[in-house]
Amino acid sequence: MEFSFVQELIHKLKTFQAMREEVVTATTSCTLRDVQGMMRQHRISGVPVVEDEHLLGIVTIEDILRALEHGYIDDPVRGWMTKQVVTVGERWPLTETMSVLDRTGYGRLPVLSAEGKFIGLVTSDSILHALLVELERLLGKDEERAVAESAAAVPPPPAGQHWEFEIPAGDYDAAGLTSVRLKRELASHGVPPEVQRRVAIATYEAEANLIIHTTSGGRIVVDLDERMVRIVVQDDGPGIEDTEMAMRHGWSTASDLVRSLGFGAGLGLPNIRKCADGFQIHSEMGRGTRLDLRFDLPEDTAGQSGPAEGKK
Repeated sequence: MEFSFVQELIHKLKTFQAMREEVVTATTSCTLRDVQGMMRQHRISGVPVVEDEHLLGIVTIEDILRALEHGYIDDPVRGWMTKQVVTVGERWPLTETMSVLDRTGYGRLPVLSAEGKFIGLVTSDSILHALLVELERLLGKDEERAVAESAAAVPPPPAGQHWEFEIPAGDYDAAGLTSVRLKRELASHGVPPEVQRRVAIATYEAEANLIIHTTSGGRIVVDLDERMVRIVVQDDGPGIEDTEMAMRHGWSTASDLVRSLGFGAGLGLPNIRKCADGFQIHSEMGRGTRLDLRFDLPEDTAGQSGPAEGKK
């Protein structure tokens, strides 16, 4: 199974990195006809209503069409705007924001700061633009690295590499740091990029689970040999009551606070299983959860280090 740069980037980017900051807005004193003119001039289909940096509502093209049909197009927007607006947070993982876009079918989502202020809009187009910019940056870095490495081949993965990462509970801003660090370590030891990406995505989901769902965090232990990358994810509680339910997309026990930060739409276990070549989970209520993951190296890569003892 091959994971593209795009899939990897979506897991790394935050919503504020993919939003448009320059947004056409209206105030409550604007008329619906004023907003209609804004839409026509800027070729947009929705206008947020903002005062003192706070989002009060939104006017869509559907609202304008109804106003024209029923004859209240010259009324102030305050009486006709949509006040119950679906929003996303600036620090939300881009994966969560894309899930909301997909689930609601909306063309745009207002982005709020941690203080609740309106700071921009995220759309499918703005997400695509952000991904293209980041891809271009990464490809440029890859070209520079290729020039630097042209004089010497990347060494094969040596046996006996071992890393341990402690993941604290509740440190949401740190989500993703371990997966990035591990990916760099694997790259420096010659692990193929496709395996690096799968490991990074699985590790991101695992560390997010430790941050969100545990009381005291946990640890991620990684071992690299000639044939595979082995990962053990362990915590001391509270455990998963029903692991079969936890393997379903979207199932979660996250609190409202965690969800407000853009996390907790699901435990991420289905994503982890999809990425790994081997997946086992064991959980006991009150005692904790353990994940055992295996990521196989391609045979041509494994062979570079010579035959592994006991390989069948």
